[in-house]
Amino acid sequence: MLGFKRVIAASIVLALLVAGLSLFLAYTNLNSLARARYWVAHTHAVIETTQDLFSAEQDSESGERGYLITGDDRYLAPYAAARSAIAADEVSLAKLVTDNPAQVARVKALSDLINRRQTVIDRVVALERAGDDAGARKIVSSGGGRAAMDDIRRLVGDIRRGEQLLLTARTAEADAAERLTLVIGMVVSLLALAGLIVGVILLAGANRRLTRAMEDAKEANAAREAVDALSRAIFANTPDYLIVIGVGDDDEFTLADINPAFEKALGVTAAQVRGRSIRTMLPVVGERLVAHYRRVVAGGRPVTTRDEIARLPGGPRVWESILAPVAGPDGAVERIIGAIRDITDRERAEERLRDSQRLEAVGQLTGGVAHDFNNLLQVIRGNLDLLQSAVADDERASQRLKNAVHGAERAAQLTRQLLAFARRQPLAPQVVNLSRLVSDMADLLRRTLGEAIEVETVVAGGLWNTIADPAQVESALLNLALNARDAMAGSGRLTVEITNAVLDEAYARDARDVTPGQYVLLAVSDTGEGMSEETKARVFEPFFTTKADGKGTGLGLSMVYGFVKQSSGHIQIYSEPGHGTTVKIYLPRSRQAATAAAPTEPTARNGDGRVILVVEDEEAVRTAAVAVLEDLGYRPMQAADAESALALVRSGQPIDLVFTDVVMPGQLRTREFARQVRELRPDLPILFTSGYTENAIVHHGRLDEGVSLISKPYGKEDLALRLAQMLAQPAAG
Repeated sequence: MLGFKRVIAASIVLALLVAGLSLFLAYTNLNSLARARYWVAHTHAVIETTQDLFSAEQDSESGERGYLITGDDRYLAPYAAARSAIAADEVSLAKLVTDNPAQVARVKALSDLINRRQTVIDRVVALERAGDDAGARKIVSSGGGRAAMDDIRRLVGDIRRGEQLLLTARTAEADAAERLTLVIGMVVSLLALAGLIVGVILLAGANRRLTRAMEDAKEANAAREAVDALSRAIFANTPDYLIVIGVGDDDEFTLADINPAFEKALGVTAAQVRGRSIRTMLPVVGERLVAHYRRVVAGGRPVTTRDEIARLPGGPRVWESILAPVAGPDGAVERIIGAIRDITDRERAEERLRDSQRLEAVGQLTGGVAHDFNNLLQVIRGNLDLLQSAVADDERASQRLKNAVHGAERAAQLTRQLLAFARRQPLAPQVVNLSRLVSDMADLLRRTLGEAIEVETVVAGGLWNTIADPAQVESALLNLALNARDAMAGSGRLTVEITNAVLDEAYARDARDVTPGQYVLLAVSDTGEGMSEETKARVFEPFFTTKADGKGTGLGLSMVYGFVKQSSGHIQIYSEPGHGTTVKIYLPRSRQAATAAAPTEPTARNGDGRVILVVEDEEAVRTAAVAVLEDLGYRPMQAADAESALALVRSGQPIDLVFTDVVMPGQLRTREFARQVRELRPDLPILFTSGYTENAIVHHGRLDEGVSLISKPYGKEDLALRLAQMLAQPAAG
């Protein structure tokens, strides 16, 4: 019994001991299992936090690349979120590895790398926000970002492997505790299995995240390569001239690279100039360029300049350039990026516009004055002509009258010259052959220039016809001959040359206001003193002259210039001091036959009592015209406006010619008046007169077809001749 009891007691004790031991083992195993589970979770937390930190950095870089490529602010959202996540993940990861010195060192190294990489990303985003796209792309294309991400990826792998080793060791401890007892082992096994399943799930999730991260990295690499390719394409294909200048120590600037467009403009290859010093490569302007580069570096911001470059393969050009300094990681300027645009064509177009505006202003001023001024001159000239017969027996009075007539003619000529320069004189162009015209003028030139000047004419065979106003061609040739006589001081040789010429696209591109095509060239050369560059630049300006006071108005060449331009031609001067001058006039070719010569002038100048209807709104001008016509033997009728004149025509009174002013007041304009007169009397000739015509019977500087015009102020003899001519031929229909 005692033994049984002892057995029972022992059994109980043993049972209690076993129970206690079991409880102790269970407690210990549970505690070990709890610690094992804790470390497993801890390991996965470290791995997951490490991976989250790496993913956040990749998101930041992806946002940076997206913003750099597209400029879309929406790409800054992942970038900003990633920056916040990086800071939080760094703190969490540092706390998780405090028990492991090796991991502490790795985590610190990882944080340093990520912070340095994030600084570069922040700088790229800041440059792109500031509009410095070239600076941002330069940092991205340097390749530093890829190396930094490789280092970060390597440290992430080291941390993960370290945690996985710890996980293996701690799992082994859990397995040892599991074998203490079968029940406890089964429980531990179940727990370990559960932990393993959880670990597998977590590892699978981590593996998926890792795979996604690797895909993101590939996409980032592809995007970076696309950006690099785009940058290379822009550099190679932009029409602007791109240049990269290296900034070295000791104030040394070298040419690092130029794009193909700049190679073509300079006539060199990039390989020929790459790495060469600016000073040695351009000894003439090198110091000036270096001084300019110093200012760009010192200013720290883009600098825009405009320069005229003389020595280029294609001739002088105007360049507008912008140079921007680019700093390195240490803040010092490492290079200068430049973009240059050829604005020569734009400058020439603006200069032509300024000339056109100036010419338009002169034309408006001249046209505004010419009408009233010539009307006043007509009154003066008409009355002076009427006085000639009255003072014919008084020699002194006759001379004074001749002086007054000469003064009126000079004033009228001055107005005509101003209208010619402004391209507003009424031209009567014809198809002419200049060889005949120049041959007819040769004797006149010899008589005008004097025996001391040799006149030579050279006419090429097969000369084309041209279209121009013959009277204006003669006037231009005479003006050039008189200028040449003054330049030769009365003795020398004048050469007039006529030949065919072609102005091609290249010439028209460099010259001003020239249409490419075929022309007839009239060149006038002298052996005079020549001109300086300053004089040539101003020679066509009105009132500019190098002659002494009283020796010229300065309107001769201006008038020639205006006539040539109004005739759709081109004029050019070639001259050097001491080597004479050549003026070349290009008049457009005509493929039509030359206009037949005008019939012989009628000799009869007496009116024989024929009736002239004078239509003039200015009473003084009308009175003078009527008096001159009466003096010429005509019977004038008067009308102060077109309506009154039309009523006289309709009345059926005998009228032999209508003599009307162009600019008339009232509702019925002169052009409509003339049309209605021709409907009523198709055989009635109409002679127009005006001090200045604009858009009434003159369009684009040319008289309308079938229109006869005598410009004010006209002389008595001029009017008599014109009336005789018109009355001797049928009226235009």
